[in-house]
Amino acid sequence: MKKQPKKISKLLVAIDLSHYSRPTLEYAVETAKLTDARMVIINIINQKKIDAMEKAVNADHPGKFVLSKHLGEEMDRCKLKVKTLIKGIPMMDDVPVKIRIGHGVPHVEILEAVKRENADLLLFGPKGQTNLKEFLFGSVAEKLFRHSPVPVMSIRSR
Repeated sequence: MKKQPKKISKLLVAIDLSHYSRPTLEYAVETAKLTDARMVIINIINQKKIDAMEKAVNADHPGKFVLSKHLGEEMDRCKLKVKTLIKGIPMMDDVPVKIRIGHGVPHVEILEAVKRENADLLLFGPKGQTNLKEFLFGSVAEKLFRHSPVPVMSIRSR
């Protein structure tokens, strides 16, 4: 007996606010419409970025970096960017959407969100805000492909 694939009812769409984010969201909306699924959009503030900011602030003003204050402000900025990004996407209003902003190691946080949100499919862009060093030592996408408990789709630019 052939096992039927699980119905897709919730998409987790991981974006990094790079120029790949809009095409990824456009494709995700189309997919959500076709499958009658809800969407959870997630953006993770990379812990490396937080650590670099702390180091830079403390170099000029020792002890002045307040993680909770900085993180709260950065999360608010990212949420506003996501909301701005989705405003101009056709059919976005037709799909139930939840926005989640987190921080930490991106692939770890995204995989945790897949479980926490009970997602059926994980979507993300083909590349992010990485450089050659990141490419040589493993990317977020590679880790998501290897460890995701649900099917994964990488959206290529059209």
